[in-house]
Amino acid sequence: MSGLDELLTADEVAELLHIPSSTVSDYERRGVLPSIKLGRHRRFVRSDVADAIEGLRVGRAPQRSNGSEASR
Repeated sequence: MSGLDELLTADEVAELLHIPSSTVSDYERRGVLPSIKLGRHRRFVRSDVADAIEGLRVGRAPQRSNGSEASR
């Protein structure tokens, strides 16, 4: 994260991507959209959201923030 990127709520990400906020929460739980925890709240860094969407667009597998792979 370079400097202070804009932090977004799940509702703001949903509005930006034109998807339900429940889908944003699901993507966050599955590691598709990385988030950070600030107290009791989750926030999404705008540039991280853009990178995740770009990765989906070009067909790359989502990267988990903790470095582990999801077991299937």
